[in-house]
This record gives sequence, C-alpha cells and structure tokens, in this order.
Amino acid sequence: MSKTYLHFIILSIVLPVLLSCSGKQAQDLELQSEADLSGLRIATEAGTIYDIQLSQRDDITLQLYNDASDVLQALINGMVDVVVDDEVIFNAQIRKENGIKIAFKGEQGFPTAFMFRKDDTALANACTAVQQRMEEDGSMQRLKDFWLTDRYAEAESYTHIPAETSGTPLRVASCASTAPIAFQVEQEWYGIEIDILRELARQLGRPLEIKYYDALSGFMSLRSGIADVLCGDIFITPERQEEFLFAEPYYNFQPAYYVMDPDAQTAKLGLIPWLKKSINKNLIVENRWKYLTNGLLETLKISILAILLGSVLGIGLYVMARSRRKWVRAIANGFNGFLAGIPELVLLLILFYVVFAGGGVPPDMVAVICFALFFASGVSDIYSTSLDAIPHGQTEAGLALGFTRAQTFFNIVLPQAVRRGLPLYTGECVSLIKGTSIVGYIAIHDLTRAGDIIRSRTFDALVPLLVVTIIYFLLVWLISALLKMATPKKISL
Repeated sequence: MSKTYLHFIILSIVLPVLLSCSGKQAQDLELQSEADLSGLRIATEAGTIYDIQLSQRDDITLQLYNDASDVLQALINGMVDVVVDDEVIFNAQIRKENGIKIAFKGEQGFPTAFMFRKDDTALANACTAVQQRMEEDGSMQRLKDFWLTDRYAEAESYTHIPAETSGTPLRVASCASTAPIAFQVEQEWYGIEIDILRELARQLGRPLEIKYYDALSGFMSLRSGIADVLCGDIFITPERQEEFLFAEPYYNFQPAYYVMDPDAQTAKLGLIPWLKKSINKNLIVENRWKYLTNGLLETLKISILAILLGSVLGIGLYVMARSRRKWVRAIANGFNGFLAGIPELVLLLILFYVVFAGGGVPPDMVAVICFALFFASGVSDIYSTSLDAIPHGQTEAGLALGFTRAQTFFNIVLPQAVRRGLPLYTGECVSLIKGTSIVGYIAIHDLTRAGDIIRSRTFDALVPLLVVTIIYFLLVWLISALLKMATPKKISL
C-alpha cells in the first residue's frame, strides 16, 4: 500500500478522535415546562408524535433526525439545545456516560400500539386479544416492570419464549433499533414490543421474521404488503388511523426533554485509553464486529452481482444503440436518458415497493437489479467510447493479415479498447460500490446499515462511522488495484 493511502488511514483515525476529545461546554438550561423552549434549538426523531407537535410551533428551531442515536449525538455536539424523545429511551446509564439529564417530562402521555393494514382486521384483533390476555394474567405488567425501567440495562442477557420454526412467517417491520423498544444483540431481537410480538406469533403458530426499516420505509413496507405488522414505538394519530389499523395501545409514553448536564462527572481519558474503551464498546461487546463483517459480505454480494449483470446488460444496450433500426436505438437512448435523470434511491424504492411488491423477490436481488440497470447504462457509454476510439484501419489490417473478424476483434481491437476503457470502467465500479450504501432503505443490512445498528446500541457515532469509512476505502482501493492489474499490456502491431 502506498504512503498516500497509509497517511489517509492514519489521518482518518487520529483527526476525528482529536476532534471528539475537544468537547463542548454544557449549557446550564433551566427548563421546567414546554413554554421554556421558546427560542431554543430542539431535536427529535422524524415521524414521531413529537415531530408532529413541535412542527406546529414557530418559536423554536426544530431539527429532525432518523433515530435516537442521531438526536443524542446532535445534543452532545452542541448542534441543538434540547432533545425530545420517550422517557425510557436514554436510561440512567446512557445519561451518565454521555453527560445528559432529563430537564422535565411532558404531562401528556401518547398511546403506542402495533400497526396493521386496513384489510387485515383479523391480525389486528388477534394482537389486541393477546395483549388483553397478557394484561389479565400479569405477564404484560412483568414486561413493563422489566423493559420500561432501568432493570433491563443491568441484565447480563435477555430471554424470550422459543420461536416457531415452521409455518407462514409473521413479517414484522421495526422502525426502531433502540432499547428497550426493539433492538438487536448478536443478530437476535429483544425488547418489550418484540416480546409481545413473540407471544402473538406463538398464539398464531407462526415464526417471527423481523426486519429493520427507517420510519418512512416501514410505513411503505406495511402499505405495500411486504410486512404484516409495523412496530417500533408507533404512536396513534388521526391521520394514521385513516390509513391503517391499530391494535389496542399497550402503553402511553411520556416525552422527556433531555439537555446537557453541566454537573455531570464524566471520566477524562487519554487518547489511547479512550480509543481502547470505544473500540471495546462498539466492536467487542456483544460481538458487534459481526454486524460489520456480515454487512461487508452483503455489500460485496450486491456489488459483484450488480457489476456482472450490469456488464452483460451494458453490452446489450451498446448493441441496441448501434442498431440500424431507429426504434431500437430510440429505446436504448430513452433508457439511458431515463436512468441519467433519476436518483438511484428513487428507482430502488420504486422497484421494491411497487414493481416487485408482493412478488416474493428478496430485497438483495431487488438491489442487484437496480444497481445493475444503472451500471449497464454507464458501461454502455464506456463500451461505445472505447470501441469507437479504435481506428477502423486496425480491423482492416487484421483482415488483410488473414485473421477472421472474430480473431481481429478479440486479438487486436478488444485489448486496445480495454486499455482505453478500463479506467472509466473502474470508476463505474467504484461509484456502484459506494452507491450501495442506500440499500438499508429496503431493510438490507449492508455495511452502512451495520454501522447504524451499532450506533443505535452504543450511542457512539465516531468509531462505527470511522470503521465503516475505512472499510469502504480499503474495498474501493482493492477493487481499483485488481482492475488495474487486469489491464492488458500495450499491443504492438
């Protein structure tokens, strides 16, 4: 590896660590009610009831984030003054580690329930019946006493009832990956909502299949029939009741208003001890490094398959673009123009939630198809540029020497075209690999989503994002080096 790449990696590690150690002086805010929020910068999770309520105020500056780890990081970094979230999201241990406190709690509680499609009344009623039975036999209260207090944070491990192994899966879309609502430990799901859903699945005799979505994608997955139930701290609102069914609420969550604690006694660690502690928390504990390795394999699988499929499709597009038939050329040009005008994420969502919705096509295959289409569009232009740059006299010379057209193409024209086009082809491969970071929107646990899952457990942004960055960099460097090695030597005629 060259010194330039080595210096980049060292800088990527040292600079963020030094910046993170600088910290910000906590502001001592005396807040006692929502009226005291006027003029402050407030952060909350997008799509929650707090988002809906705070958006109606014009005397505050509202910032919306995807999950609880992001809003906490915004508070720690001084980007906002107050964070609004559920009272149970940041337990005592998390508050102590990050130097935050609860300024006050809202007086109003908001009902939270599981969401179903409008045409799935039977499943919604079954969920309500299970919750009512759990209330009657006391098992629901035991769950609340464990999960909705700090007791779960002191437990060394979590248990749940055995899952069914056969039958039609109960497909769950979770919009949360945060304790104590719904979270993962070594690829297994836990949390109060997961325990309730496991009891529902047991009553129905169906295995539980859980996938993590962001809020918007979760709603889309339920509406399109990809998921049977939506969980993850879903609040009941009139707008949602018009579009979906809800089971009976299992709890009324109160909002808590979190601020930095100026009196917090946080341990001052040196660079090396801090780095060791952070690596242990983010990678070693609960074998969290496995999320990254599994995510890397998923990214590699999607990337390699998309490159192979896209390369073949690109040949077809190139042939169509050079066809003598005008309508064939029009199709190829229209296809390339269409893909050039839309973002990859938009096409990915259209394919997953519309084209292949309910068709049984796995999310990773949908991602392969999406990126293969974009890759084909890009490499078809590369094929055209590279092959057309070879003078026609080369072909005539080969034929004059007694070669067949196939021999002339593969032995004379193609090697020269590869030398011209491979740098551009390498660039397309690099763009595709980096572009796969959006596949988490359709519940694929790729490398980027792996970092998100770790952050949702540790509420530490630096190390997970740094490791993901380095892995992407090394992956791109390796692919570029391999393709450079494959470049044929210069041909002398």
